[in-house]
Amino acid sequence: MADGPAATGQSLGLVERVAALHRVELFSGIPGRVLAAVGEAAVEHRLSPGEVLLEEGAVEAHLYAIVAGRVRVHRGDTTLVELGPGSTVGELAVLLPAPRAATVTALEPAHVLRVDGSVLDELMVGWPELAHGVIVELVSRLRATAEFADPAS
Repeated sequence: MADGPAATGQSLGLVERVAALHRVELFSGIPGRVLAAVGEAAVEHRLSPGEVLLEEGAVEAHLYAIVAGRVRVHRGDTTLVELGPGSTVGELAVLLPAPRAATVTALEPAHVLRVDGSVLDELMVGWPELAHGVIVELVSRLRATAEFADPAS
């Protein structure tokens, strides 16, 4: 793990939050001044190995951006994917709250930023470039998933 607040357990300052969010694919194309508003509203969480971040079936309206550490996305004993810094989990539920499709558990000490749906909604009204960036990224992910599921499409 890198040196700095995320590695030492200290809280991130606004500049570090913006930098961390900029490394997240979902937010990578969004200007720093817009990410500053997201960073101010984000809530930091630290997880111990084995700690559950999201529970399958829970209905929640927030996403998590992984700043440091690795998490496992799984259904029961079946691992769907392992994710690390720069990834997000829960991004669809932030736009349309629904039961979580999988559980997310920390594999190692992890540091995440939670962005609540109500905050993101409010920010997207005031910052159209945030809404555009989120929509573009989610459409890209859906297209990639559809192509993976049906290579002929």
